Formats: sequence, structure tokens, C-alpha cells
Amino acid sequence: MKNLGTMDRLLRVILAEICILVAFFWVTTEWQIPLYLIAGVMLLQAATATCSIYKLLGWNRCEIVRRKDKNLMTAFVVVALLLAAAGSYASAVLTKSIFLEDLGIVNESYNQALHSLDLGGRDNATMHYGELESAFAAFSKKYSKYKPLTIKFDGNFTIEMNNISAAISQSKEDILQGNLTRGWEELKKVEPDMQKMQDR
Repeated sequence: MKNLGTMDRLLRVILAEICILVAFFWVTTEWQIPLYLIAGVMLLQAATATCSIYKLLGWNRCEIVRRKDKNLMTAFVVVALLLAAAGSYASAVLTKSIFLEDLGIVNESYNQALHSLDLGGRDNATMHYGELESAFAAFSKKYSKYKPLTIKFDGNFTIEMNNISAAISQSKEDILQGNLTRGWEELKKVEPDMQKMQDR
């Protein structure tokens, strides 16, 4: 038996849309399925005009659809479409900006480590290398679970990450052995992959 009114149904559509946007653009994989399920339940309730919780509580907000309800429904459809379009665009732009900002931190550490190796001071090179290793580890941890739209469907991202990781690891061995020139050469291999990431 139907127990949801027009406003209840439309609000569920809006909330479902927000859940879908958050799941697709903003959260890690473990949160996506629960958010999609919540969105699915709300859309089902909106489509059937039935809510089990309302039934348990004995609530019934179902009413005869009047002309003003039809106008309200039209307005909500427009708002829902605008939310989908604007929300998707804003989320894509903002998540890309955050990704590039995080990459910028890694890139800054990379440039400092490369410069210190070029100068030839082992202690200074070791310190800056440690900062690079730490920055890349944090970046790698975040983007192994979280995939913003800019890398979500990009199969090259994992390859680039592996290339960077391998070059950083190899240069560490060279630095520890005191071979700074070879360490610089190994670390320089990171540059093309770093550039590809920045060009996204």
C-alpha cells in the first residue's frame, strides 16, 4: 500500500542522487557499494511510493495528486537534472584539482631530491630522498583505494605508479651505497611518468 506523498518521493530522488554522486566521485571503494545500495533503496521507495519504516510507524503521507503537486513535481525534476549536471561537473573538477595538488607535493619532494643528488652531498640527498619516499608512500596509499574520475578509467595510472615506485626504490639502493650519480640517473627516470600524471 502506498504511503509516501509527492514531497517524500521527490526528496528521496534528490537524496539518492547525492549518494550516487558521492559514491562515484568522492569515496574509496569500500564506501561505494553501501552508498549505491542506499541510493537504490531510496529510488525504489520513490518509484513505488512505499516506505517500510512509514508502515511500521503507521504513517501515511500519500495524498491525491493535485495540480500544485504536478507543478511541484516538474520543479523537482528540473532541480534533480540540474543537481546531476552541476554536481557531476563540480565533483569532476574539484577531485581532479585535489589529485593534482597531492601530486604537486610528491613532485616538489622529487625535484628537491633530484637537485640534492645533483649537488653531490650524500647527507642532504638522503634527507630529501626520505621526504620523497614519505610523500610518494602517502600519495600511493591514498590513490590505491580512492580513484577520482581523472584516473578511474585510466589503465596507465597503475603502470606509471609502478614505474615511479621502482625508480625510487632503485635510487635508494644507489644512495645508500654512496653512488649518487647513478642514484640521480635512476631518479631521473621518474620524470616522464610524473609529467604524464600532471598532464591529466
